[in-house]
Parts: sequence; structure tokens; C-alpha cells
Amino acid sequence: MFRRWISERRAAWTAPPVPLHRRIILLRRGLPLIVLSLAAFHQLILYALLDRLPPAWHGLVQLSVYGLTGIVVAWIGFTWLLRAVVRQEQAEADLRRAYADLEHTHQQLRTIHAVGRRIANASDEQELLEIAWGLSDTAAGVLRCQMQAGLSSDRCAACRPLTARFNDDCPLLKPLQQAGCPDDIDQVVCLPMGHRGERVGVVVAYLKAGTSPSAEQLDLLNILATEITAALEGVRLRTRQMATLYAVDRVTQEHHDLDALLERVLTTTLNGWGAQAGAILLVEDTGGTWNIRAHQGLGDDLRSARFGLVLEWAEKARSAGQPLLVQEEGVDRDLTSVATVLLQTEGETLGALFLGANQPGTFTTAQADLLTAVAHQIALAVRNAQLYSRLRQMAVLEERYRLSREMHDGLAQMLGHLGLQAERLERLVMEGRSEVVRQELKELRHVIAEAYLDVREAIDGLRLVVEQPGDLVKALQVYVEDFARRTGLAVEYTAVEELGTVPPEVGLHLLRIAQEALTNVRRHAQARRVWVQLTRDNGYVELTVADDGRGFDQALPQGRRHLGLASMRERAQSLDGQFTLATSPGRGTRVTVRIPLPESFYADTKSRDEEEGTGESRPPRGDESRPGDPAALNNTLWHVVSRGSDE
Repeated sequence: MFRRWISERRAAWTAPPVPLHRRIILLRRGLPLIVLSLAAFHQLILYALLDRLPPAWHGLVQLSVYGLTGIVVAWIGFTWLLRAVVRQEQAEADLRRAYADLEHTHQQLRTIHAVGRRIANASDEQELLEIAWGLSDTAAGVLRCQMQAGLSSDRCAACRPLTARFNDDCPLLKPLQQAGCPDDIDQVVCLPMGHRGERVGVVVAYLKAGTSPSAEQLDLLNILATEITAALEGVRLRTRQMATLYAVDRVTQEHHDLDALLERVLTTTLNGWGAQAGAILLVEDTGGTWNIRAHQGLGDDLRSARFGLVLEWAEKARSAGQPLLVQEEGVDRDLTSVATVLLQTEGETLGALFLGANQPGTFTTAQADLLTAVAHQIALAVRNAQLYSRLRQMAVLEERYRLSREMHDGLAQMLGHLGLQAERLERLVMEGRSEVVRQELKELRHVIAEAYLDVREAIDGLRLVVEQPGDLVKALQVYVEDFARRTGLAVEYTAVEELGTVPPEVGLHLLRIAQEALTNVRRHAQARRVWVQLTRDNGYVELTVADDGRGFDQALPQGRRHLGLASMRERAQSLDGQFTLATSPGRGTRVTVRIPLPESFYADTKSRDEEEGTGESRPPRGDESRPGDPAALNNTLWHVVSRGSDE
């Protein structure tokens, strides 16, 4: 019971005070009873005293008792009211001070919020560093000029007090003093900006005369310095990573060799993210196993635990189907941050990108989209490199087929003919027919010269290459000039300047068609002049090879000439193009090939023509005659047109 009474009393003592109006209400309710009780008690005491005193003292006693009682009651009442009013005024004063402090804190928070918003909206590092809050335009301009003129980083790095007065030799205050700025600035307080234990800069607070920052204000300024540091590192990181994305795109355009491409891409990505180790893995076509094609910072032993870690995280990313960003101690002895992103394009996983860093927080969730974009760019480069490699293999096989066909149809037959001619010459010599031998030797030299030209054309054909868009015009010009030099024929070559960039695969086929057409001219046409023209016509690139030779009748067997025509037709068909042959005996020959260009190229060149006001130019086709052309063909010529199949 005693303990319970003690706890109740303690609770009553520690209870919050009753408000004044509540106390007045309680007093008003009990006041009549109190007054009545006091009056009754007063009367009892008074009459008890009066009974014992003589009547002469009754008046004096009553005056003394009534007067003293009224004074005591009034004194007690006013004392109670005074204490209540003092407590009320003290509470109001405390409330006003609290409101003022709250308003001041709110103003500081609004200021930090405004500066933080400017920091967050800074698009680049320069804009972030130029934030000058609260300074006049004159002072801000003076300080900006000082920064542009150069400020020794060693001076600020060696500064230990991090404060300076207006008369001190401080490079952050002296320009304002020399410029006579009216901001009434008296001192500066510098707050260091740190990143990973190193001072990377300072945030400078300029204070007016007679002011001194409180500990609370310094805390707020430190918060501001932390925000600026984080924003600065974020801007630098975003800039570096966007530069990485651009660099990866540039590398993919410069390299076609897959291994060299992956090494360059990996180096660029590691530098962009500040990672210390990385690898690019590709999925093998058979079995879906991982093959590490490029790696850095992981050592050279592919059987080591680090490479096992790379394979493990690549498999985890493939199972999850999304990027894996891990910040864990113990992932590896030296790697505390790991990122693994799949190389995907068109829904197919080509490989994975693994990055590892020794600093926690290197790879954050906010960077997942950018890492995915880089990985997608790498995937596109891998796919393009693979397609380019297959294209080169197909080109090699095609060249082998072309060489074997030319050697079989040309050189082999010619060597067989030379063998027969040698046997015939041997018989003629034994018979003593010297005149016939001299004639046959003359023919033999002609055949040998033809064989030599065939071999030269085969060798030159190996050197024909169109690697980049736009190489066709120059490559064809070089080949035509070399052909004219070898054969002595007058060859006129024209190409429109608005031809633009023809895709390499289209350019190579057109170059081969021109080579085959000129070879037929040398072997069969007996021409004096040849025309080669390259134009663009309404979304098509058009090649025309014409001569003023003897022509031929399509109804007659053509032998080797037919093989060359078939080869040209097959190349045009492979590109969904048109092959047109126009010829007749004694009227020369014209070969025209029209190949459709990709939509992107056609749209680009069409818009350029509309801007420049240039019209489409095209060579005469089919039965159109060309003024001044000795090989002009009339409407009686027989035409063969192919568009994917013979028509």
C-alpha cells in the first residue's frame, strides 16, 4: 500500500501542469462553498473572542479581524494571479522565441533547398561550379574571372584554418577588395569537399562585417558542401560514362576484327566506370557455354578462382535475365563491387560484360540503364563483327569460285590451246614448212599475250575491294585507268558527284560486273572506244558499260562470252537488281545494271537533292541513243532484262 501511495504521489508530482483557465473554472465551482465555510468559521472565532472580552473592545476587535482578513485574502488572491500571469507571459515569450528559431531554421532549410535544386539541375560540371548563392552580380563576376584566370590548388589545399579576414592575403577575398565590391564582405569560411578521403575542393561562405557563423550554421554549410561534392562527383561520373558510351560507339565503327574490338571496348568501359577488373564473355554457338574473349585485371591463369567468379556471375545474370549489381564485402578479396550485364540484341544473348571495382558503391541501381545501353552497344558491335567475318568468308569463297571458273574457262582452255599449237608447230618444223611456222608463231604470241592479260586481270581482281561506303567511285576509276593502260583502248569514265555513299557490298558487286564487262570487251568486241558510266536514278545506282565493237547475235552460241554474261546476271540477281543487255552485229554492245539502294541511303540522298536543288541524272538506257556516241543502239536491238529471274 505504501509503495502504491508513493507511486501515485510521484505520478501526481510529475503530471503536466493544469492550464490556467481550467484552474479558474475549478476555483469558480468551489468558491461559494469555500467563502461560506470561511465566513462561518470566521463568525465562530469572532463570537468566541467577543464573549471573553469586555463590550468596549468589541468594535475594535471586529474592525481588526474584518480588515486583516480582507487584506490577507486579497494578498493571497493577487499573489496567485501574479504567478499565473508570470507563467503565462514566460510561456508566450518561450513560444515566440521558438517560433523565431523555427522561422530561422525554415529559412535556412529553404536556402539549402534552393541551392540544392540548382545543384541538382546543373547539367554539367562548369555550371555546377559556377553556382554563387547570395552574391551580387558584380562580386560573382569578379570571382568567376578569378577562377578563369587560374587559382593555385596547392594554396587552398595547404590552407589549414580555412578562414580569412578581408585584410588577409587570401586569393578568394583579394579580388573583391581590389574591385571595390559593395557587398560589405568581411571574411570567408571555407568548407572542404572530400571524396574517398581526399580533398577535391572547397565551398566558400562569404560573410558580411560583424557576423560570425554559429555552430548550427557551420553544420548547414557542411551539409551544403556534402551535397555539392556528391553532385560534382555525379556530374563527373555521368559525363565520363556518357563519354564511354560515345567512345564504345566510335570503337565499334573503327574495328571489324572481333578480338581487337572487344579488347578496345573493354578498356574504354573500365576507364569510364573506374573499374579495376573486367571481362567480356561470348556464348558459343554449340552448347551455350561461356568463352572469355577479353579480360583485364584478372590475371592470366584462366583456371584461377577469379575467372571462376566471372563465369559464376555471368551464369547468374543469364538465369536472372537482367543486370546484376552487387555491393558486398567478400565477393572477392580485392573486388567489393561487381556488375554483370548481358550482351543482348533482338532478344538473343550473345554474351556478358563483367566489371569489378575495389570501391563500394561503384555500380549503383541508377546506373543500370546506362550499363545496359553500353552492353547493348557492345552486343551490336559483336553481331556486326560476326556478320562481317561471315561476309569476308563468303567473299573468300566467292573469289575462289570466280578464280576457279576463270582459270577453267580461260586459262586452262588457253593452255590447252597452246599445247595443241606446240604440237602443230613441232609437226610443221619436221615437215620443213617454215612460212606456216612463222604464221603459227605469230598466232602463238597473240594467244600468249591474251593468256598474260587473263592472268593479270585475275590478279587485279584479287585487289579489287570496297571496304567503306563511298569507295566505289574511286575504285572503279582506278580499275578503268589500269584497264585502258593494259589494253590501249580509249576508255571514257564518268561518275556523277551526287552518287553519295554506296554500301560496300553493292559497290563490290558493281566493281566485279564492270570487270567482267570490260574483260568481254577486250576478248571479243574488237572495239576502239569504251564508255563506263556510274549514275544514280530514283533510288537506284546504275552502271553502264558500252563499246563500239562488232556486237553479236544473241541467237548464236556464245561460248566463253556467255559465261561472263551469266556471271554478271547472277550478281545483279543477288542484289535484287536489273541486268540489261543491248547488242546486235556491227552495232556494239551495251551492258546496264541497276541496283536498288537501301532505304536509309535513298532517303538521305533524296533529302540532300531537295535541299541543294539538284535533279536526278541518268545515262541512256536500253534503246535510248546518246548524241555523239559511236556505239549508239537503235530500237531494233534485242534486250534481256533480269530482276531476280530472267524475264
